[in-house]
Amino acid sequence: MDAIAAIVGALDKREMFQSIISHTGRQHAKLGVKSAHFVAFGEALIWGLQQQFGPAFTPELRQAWVVLYDVVQCGMMRAAEISDLVRARDTE
Repeated sequence: MDAIAAIVGALDKREMFQSIISHTGRQHAKLGVKSAHFVAFGEALIWGLQQQFGPAFTPELRQAWVVLYDVVQCGMMRAAEISDLVRARDTE
């Protein structure tokens, strides 16, 4: 939840936003998180927000969260892939 709060807090600070996403993606790679995990978490996140906010979670708000999570997921997966490649190269 801290990472989500940091990402949302940095929405209007592009460099910080990208930095948080990259850092978090690298940390997830170290833990063995794979793309399927990101997909499952995204679905759970949207479901959880819908449960928490009920009718206040309008279709527009849902779509905004889906778009945000897609951007975050892509950035984190890219950072995780790069981290994995660097780690593989360094072990050769």
